[in-house]
Amino acid sequence: MTVTREIEKFEDLIEIGTTFGQNWFRGHSKVIGELTPLIFRSEYTDSVYINLNPNPEFRIAINFKREAPSIIKELPEYSDHLEWLFLMQHHGTPTRLLDWSENILIAAFFAINSDYNEDAEIWSIFPWHLNNLHGWYGLPLMEDKTLSFLAHEIFHNNAKELAEEYGLKDIPRIPMAFSPPLSHPRITAQQSCFTIHPEPQVGFSIPEVIKEEKYLVRYIIRKRLKKEIEKKLMYLGITYRTIYPDLDGLAKSIKQSETFPGWSQPEPLKFKEYKKE
Repeated sequence: MTVTREIEKFEDLIEIGTTFGQNWFRGHSKVIGELTPLIFRSEYTDSVYINLNPNPEFRIAINFKREAPSIIKELPEYSDHLEWLFLMQHHGTPTRLLDWSENILIAAFFAINSDYNEDAEIWSIFPWHLNNLHGWYGLPLMEDKTLSFLAHEIFHNNAKELAEEYGLKDIPRIPMAFSPPLSHPRITAQQSCFTIHPEPQVGFSIPEVIKEEKYLVRYIIRKRLKKEIEKKLMYLGITYRTIYPDLDGLAKSIKQSETFPGWSQPEPLKFKEYKKE
């Protein structure tokens, strides 16, 4: 079971982020207790839904690929499966990608900016350890065979045959961590990184395969702290405008600032007085 700790004050986020400087972070506005990409969550895996809409991952991805050219012309090569996943994820399509950030303050932003009546959670992972389970040291290149298989599998109807094409001995069952090319402004702004997940199997999710706290831990933020943390993040420049670098982000950021009206200059902080050595 994943170790769960509690965030008691904003400064705890700074301590975590500066202590685990190579970790990735993911924020949920509610306490979910799992790390499951959208396409594999209950709304797309319920038996009633599946009976009416078989193989939703393949169907959704193919429909996106088929219809996207009617809207924009600058699209990835048809065979660039990973780039198509980035594009789908960027626009809110359910995929097998899970977003993380290298910056804990950005993860905190996603944890606290909605559902103010719910506790939130932030996950912290050391991605290299996850990839060690694949026999990989560090983070893979985009051409890595396992990563390519996991992206291509969505668009293929025979996983065993596809694994043989890529020269893999077995069909991957564990998620893999990787850093994307900085091809979208939002990926850059959010310091994004990803895990890509095969179809879930019992015993092979991230919380099931990583047991040690130094590699994976979950932090709970109580709902009473959300507004305070939101305000402090805003003062540090973590806002909709910086995380979503477009006009929608700017509009939301202006609206957000209006939720903290009024300003008074606080008293000076009592730091040690500087004396020239």
